[in-house]
Amino acid sequence: MFLKNTHHYSKRIFLSGVLLAASFGAAKAQREVLYEQYVQNPMSINPGFTGVREDFNMTAIFRRKWFNIPNSPTSQTFAADGTIADGKFGIGFQALNDQTSYFTTTGFVGSFAFHLGLSDTWKLGLGAQGGINVLPVSDGISIGNNRALGSFGLGAWLRSEKLYFGVSKPEVLSQKFGDQVVGSFYRRPLYITAGGSHDLSEDVMMLPHVLFVQEKDHKLRVDFGSRFWFREKVGLGASYRVGGGYNSFSAKVDYLQLTAEAQLGRNVRLGYFYSTRQVEQIYASYSGPKGIHELMLKFIPNPKGFQKF
Repeated sequence: MFLKNTHHYSKRIFLSGVLLAASFGAAKAQREVLYEQYVQNPMSINPGFTGVREDFNMTAIFRRKWFNIPNSPTSQTFAADGTIADGKFGIGFQALNDQTSYFTTTGFVGSFAFHLGLSDTWKLGLGAQGGINVLPVSDGISIGNNRALGSFGLGAWLRSEKLYFGVSKPEVLSQKFGDQVVGSFYRRPLYITAGGSHDLSEDVMMLPHVLFVQEKDHKLRVDFGSRFWFREKVGLGASYRVGGGYNSFSAKVDYLQLTAEAQLGRNVRLGYFYSTRQVEQIYASYSGPKGIHELMLKFIPNPKGFQKF
């Protein structure tokens, strides 16, 4: 009985420590949850993508970490975008609610893009976004109350029917509240991405992609992978991340993400995504099951065709 109670008490202490550590992670994570959903929502990292699909569409993603732990961290994201003025301008909106331990991080951002025809086959989207992030402010020692921090970003998206290239910095502002320097925690990555589509047969479409991410005090991160759509009804894919950890840490941060999607009629798409990553390096000592589960619902009221990106 004593050993059983001791084990139960130790487990509670460990979980409390993990959740407390997660609260510090919340101050640093900012909109990282949105950033990681760029495959399903490229607008999350590049405002130049706003309106690229032309059809008005809405995407909601629910994320949960550790299904085996009650009340484990969850997050919800929502994105919507479309075009006006015969496709010349794109407008979009994104929202994030990230519940980590006792702290909640929320974000709201609107985006706008101008789409310029360069030739018969190539178009360029130049975009900007702005909004607020509400998150705990840290001075590096302790966590303060939630503060509303301004957000501003820029991006460009060059595309044809089969290829695309993007460069963006979704956050360019540094932040400071008195002696509380937020700039060291406020993530401001630079993204360079490329991808496209290739028909392997009449029934199979391949959508490869690669993403390079660089930010201060972090190692270069590279994501690469592909999705495969079968008869435009079922999509399966995988991507792998290499690098991205703090330069001062040696902990491995590479991980694999698996995706499965189903097109239900013309208007609705459902998706499930599983990632093997740890939430942050602070969980490296956690010996239980790791991973992040995500469910996606995409709705397009009046689609003109199949949405590849």
